[in-house]
Amino acid sequence: MDKRFSTIGYGFLLGETLTLLDFALESKDQQAVRNSCIRSWPQKSESNKGKLWQHMKYRFLEIENGAIVDTPFLKMFKKVRNEDDAVQDLIFFQLCMTTPILYETLSLLVTDSFLNTGEAVFSKYHLDQLLEKKYERMPQSTRDRVRSILVKSGKLKLSKSNYKVKTYLPAESILGYALYFDSLRNGWRAPSTATLINQGVITPVFLCNRSLLIAGVSRLSAKGHCEYHRHGQTDQILLTHQTLEEYVDAWK
Repeated sequence: MDKRFSTIGYGFLLGETLTLLDFALESKDQQAVRNSCIRSWPQKSESNKGKLWQHMKYRFLEIENGAIVDTPFLKMFKKVRNEDDAVQDLIFFQLCMTTPILYETLSLLVTDSFLNTGEAVFSKYHLDQLLEKKYERMPQSTRDRVRSILVKSGKLKLSKSNYKVKTYLPAESILGYALYFDSLRNGWRAPSTATLINQGVITPVFLCNRSLLIAGVSRLSAKGHCEYHRHGQTDQILLTHQTLEEYVDAWK
């Protein structure tokens, strides 16, 4: 199988991911966390659980010399652990950032028409055609897995025989996390919302349009995590914190 398609892995397994991350908060010993996950995950096959560990480790953990690094992602997870929407948004964001085919598929859905109207409807055939045009010879099993992940994560909603997509504003804490992630990746210190929409990761991952983004950024500004200024039809977001980690540490 083409390596691009094999990276889809096990998909969106929220329960197993929460278990993994909870254990990673308790212990930074990779082997201890692995053993705890193998004992706790519901899959019956030890072999499958071993493969699942490899999949999860790659996507959600950073390991150095057998120790789990306390990354901004793990720190943020700890802060939002008891907030259902925020924790699911954070996990989905991380999954997209470590699974390129998933991120690229979402990018295909973000058309100008969708962003303007706030919703769109796709048939299974149309989604398959989008993927086929983008990747060529994509295995049917991969297409099915991509759709399954997007349905389980709530990005696609089944509507009779079609899939409905709606714009979405992530939890405030995770919008800020994604904003500072973009800042770190692109070297932005004062981006406009148009820049974030057109060049950042927030819109593809969360299907967030400009009006929702402005509303979320305004709330982040009120909490002191950025400054938001409008200049006629343009605007600017001045970032308060220097790094993603500094933002995470400041979030309360």
